[in-house]
Amino acid sequence: MDQALMDMFDQARKVVADADRRIAEEEERRRENERERLLLELSARVEDAFDFTSKEKLAFEPRLDVQDGVGVVEFVVRTVRAIFLLSPVEGNTWTLQVVQEGYEPQVLSEFQGGMKTEQPSRRLAAARVVAAVGNWVQNAKGSQRVQTAKQPIRWRDDDESRPEPTFGTFLGHRL
Repeated sequence: MDQALMDMFDQARKVVADADRRIAEEEERRRENERERLLLELSARVEDAFDFTSKEKLAFEPRLDVQDGVGVVEFVVRTVRAIFLLSPVEGNTWTLQVVQEGYEPQVLSEFQGGMKTEQPSRRLAAARVVAAVGNWVQNAKGSQRVQTAKQPIRWRDDDESRPEPTFGTFLGHRL
């Protein structure tokens, strides 16, 4: 093949690569703008529907995110390995779900948010979220305690399957 033909092919490839890059950049800008719009809309809706106390905000570390094209509020409770998702449904209806690693998402409740003009209704709606999360956390911890109590781990002194002591255990003590 002659050099002129090779140069033409390389130039065409460069034009295509540049166009694809510009298209991808434009699509990324469009997605970021849509994400920002959804988060701003969600932020306004949350402020209109809920009045969380500063203590609740500190404990739950709420953050806004977009999942499957829908804005959600994520709450993280450090004492359990779960994330709670508060998402708008229709009108002023909200759904609270819990997501745990290894489990399907579970709907905890669906309820009405408060009214923007009525602070007590906003506080009540926030309290409903906090109560639902608290009930789930207490039930999850309670079921872990019951499970542990029902099946205690005991090793015999001569049991080869006994794990080596690790940091945080009482060294030298046998169960």
